Amino acid sequence: MFALGIRYLNRFAAASEPDARDQPEWPPHPARVFMALAAAHFQTGADPSERQALLWLESLPPPAISAAPGMPRPSVTHYVPVNDKPGDPSKPPKTILQSVPQLARDRQPRCFARTWIETENAYLIWPDIAPHESALRALESLCAKVTRIGHSMSLVQMWAARSNEVGPVNWVPDEERAEIYLRVAGSGTLQDLERRYNADTVEEYTSLLVAAESQDRRAQRRANQQLKERFPHGAPPRLRPQITRYQGYARPLPAAQEVPDMAESVFSPHLIIYRLERRGGPFAALGLPTTLAVTNRWREALVSQANDMPDGVREIVSGHDRAGKPLQRPHLALIPLAFVANAHADGHLLGLAAVLPAAVGPPERRGVLQVLARVNELKLGPLGVWSLVREIRDAPPWNLRPQPWTAHPSGSTCWATVTPLAFDRHPKSKDPDTYQREALETVAASCAAIGLPWPRQVFLIAVSPHLGAPPAQRFPRLWRKDGGERRHLHAMVVFDQPVRGPVLLGAGRYLGYGLCRPLPSQPAHADKSRDR
Repeated sequence: MFALGIRYLNRFAAASEPDARDQPEWPPHPARVFMALAAAHFQTGADPSERQALLWLESLPPPAISAAPGMPRPSVTHYVPVNDKPGDPSKPPKTILQSVPQLARDRQPRCFARTWIETENAYLIWPDIAPHESALRALESLCAKVTRIGHSMSLVQMWAARSNEVGPVNWVPDEERAEIYLRVAGSGTLQDLERRYNADTVEEYTSLLVAAESQDRRAQRRANQQLKERFPHGAPPRLRPQITRYQGYARPLPAAQEVPDMAESVFSPHLIIYRLERRGGPFAALGLPTTLAVTNRWREALVSQANDMPDGVREIVSGHDRAGKPLQRPHLALIPLAFVANAHADGHLLGLAAVLPAAVGPPERRGVLQVLARVNELKLGPLGVWSLVREIRDAPPWNLRPQPWTAHPSGSTCWATVTPLAFDRHPKSKDPDTYQREALETVAASCAAIGLPWPRQVFLIAVSPHLGAPPAQRFPRLWRKDGGERRHLHAMVVFDQPVRGPVLLGAGRYLGYGLCRPLPSQPAHADKSRDR
């Protein structure tokens, strides 16, 4: 095993997400750690053995990560003076006037994102790697030179860690189950960082500047001539380092967990979960009947943030193709996660989850997660303003975990709605028995539409079997294209064999209606049932 240890000396990490400067980066991206090592290499003489060690490090597969949960600090905007601009030499320099605020340098808004961490140590872990002694010595030397990772206030100590001190792994590379995407180093990363650092050209420019100030007139003229020829635009640039290679990470599966072969829906069981936190408004919590208002607003915000994404990502987010027509394949669903199925449950919303189709590939999944990360606040009018906080804690509340909503991996034979199921099509028969049979067949067909087998039994009920879920009549109706209202009811479906979710049924399944949750066992009787 090989591991790099990082001790955050101030008990916080000051680093921003690359595409959201006001959002803190946690857990630490492996690429950021690599850049810190490369910076120490460049700034301390660029020892060849260290370069070889960095080339070896960039060739390794993405590491596992052990990092304690972090608590983002509320972002505060600071106004920072910028560098003096070249001005008219006939006017006094601004540096003389800095004591007068209105005459001082311009100030620009800056956010310094921080994450407070529970424990000061984090580790990047390669469990199957054993470094050569020379590479290990060079990396230990480099680690001793690293003083910060991220912002200059993010002071750290780094070292090559021993196996007996490494904490438990809580993030592993996994594209299929990816919950977060972190930047990682790869082949060619060091070479690109060297190009951006531009050390040789900057050193040449600096040497010419020194020669231009010498007492030797001939050397001065030669240096000035070379400066004019080689650097007509002034000092050569040093570009900010950029690494754009991303790797999906997920929380590790239990060692003994096996995934049996069984029927499952077209939706991925690896939910992207957010908890809701109140920012302002008249309500301390939102109830399940507000589902449609919340998910509609969330979808609108996501669609507005997906304009620069590839067509495939925009279609998954919006549910429409380039011509504006509804997609004929599964796309992003948004569901409520409420406090239900408990003796004290009251049905209030704990959070929301984004559900992707299981067939979405890693590039599209990463694109959708990027869009999701751009929306961190929902303005819901009379319902107030609510923050969406990504739920990546090690031990979140039970209802903010995927398992109670997906029955992954063991599956369940009996599922019941938490939000009512809106009918895809309405029965038209005037005969009560025929009407009821058509309604039950509509629900069964909804199961088949998401890839599940035809259920053995279907129950239509006004009240959900899940404690805390409100009756169907408390929920607003969905509208049909002809302007009419869709009928909705709670439902329970029973399959011959266990199936895995998420189970989202009916016309409103992409906006949180028809959300099913497994029941521990089938009840002995229920009204309005029919064997399937």
